[in-house]
Formats: sequence, C-alpha cells, structure tokens
Amino acid sequence: MEIKYIKDEFKHEYNGEVKFSEVDSFNVVHNLAYLYWLEWARTQYLFDIGMPRDDSIFSKRMPIMTVHSEVDYYSSMRFTDNYTVLTKVSNIGDSSITFINQVYSIDKLILEAKSILVYVNNENGKPVTIPDFVREKINNYEN
Repeated sequence: MEIKYIKDEFKHEYNGEVKFSEVDSFNVVHNLAYLYWLEWARTQYLFDIGMPRDDSIFSKRMPIMTVHSEVDYYSSMRFTDNYTVLTKVSNIGDSSITFINQVYSIDKLILEAKSILVYVNNENGKPVTIPDFVREKINNYEN
C-alpha cells in the first residue's frame, strides 16, 4: 500500500505516548500495539462525532466488528515517544465503514492503515444496513 492520503485530509486526531508495556525487548513498539491504538482512535472518532459513550454502544446499540485490517509500517517508535493517530472515514457501504488511519511521531509518518468494520445483527452476527443516524453523523463530520 503506497501512501494515499495527505495529512491535511484528516479532521480527527488522537494523541498518546508509548507505554513501557507496548515495547518489545529491543525497546521498539510491538506491531500489535499499533492495532490497539488504531482501534481506540476509531472508537474516539465515533464518540467525538456523537455516538453515545457507554458500555453497550458497540455490543448492543451499534454492533460493529472489524472484518479487515491492512497496515503499512514506514518507521518504528520507542518507549516514551509521543504519537498522533489521524482518522477518517473513506467509504460507507450498505453495512460497512472503511476507516483510514495514519500514525505520526512528531511529523514523521510511522504507518498508514485501512480497516473495514461491518455493522452486524446482535442475534445472528449477520451484516445489516448501517442506520441513517450513523451515516448522517459521519457525513456531517467528514463533509
């Protein structure tokens, strides 16, 4: 995956600092830690555009599951480095939402990722149409 998005195209950002538990024995952030950061950035994005912040939002009221992730790593980070995760929605399908993320440390691009989440029925786990209120909140924020 080549770099497809310009930093200025992203409206949402989440900031953090690399924790000791996120690095390996070489003091480099473990690749799994980045996936947690991306998931939390997507969650914060949804909260920040107006999704309710409660413990049942993603299990009952807005059940979405990650069905695909791809990540291109361009550099690495170390313990105590500060980072910014940028998030945008690039596509809303019938039942899916495609998120794009970029992670920066200062102005250095660390990675770019694409994740597809699918809205599912609570009872059978099958894809269902994304409610209009979710589409409206995302479209209002992105446009």
